[in-house]
Amino acid sequence: MIDNVHRICGIIFLLGGIYGLLLAHKILPRNPRNPEKLYLWHRKFGKMMKILSPIIIISGILLLFGIL
Repeated sequence: MIDNVHRICGIIFLLGGIYGLLLAHKILPRNPRNPEKLYLWHRKFGKMMKILSPIIIISGILLLFGIL
């Protein structure tokens, strides 16, 4: 039971990290509704997300394989 929870958490971390990385590199969203708001978000969180997203992805992989 606990093993399944770790796998589900690992998948969530992995997908969340990938999504954050795509946001940080301005790949997503393709057609933003409010480009000015997105620009301000990138100025505020872009650098931090470029650093944190790979860490989240790695921790998701480690949880998925049961290392953590």
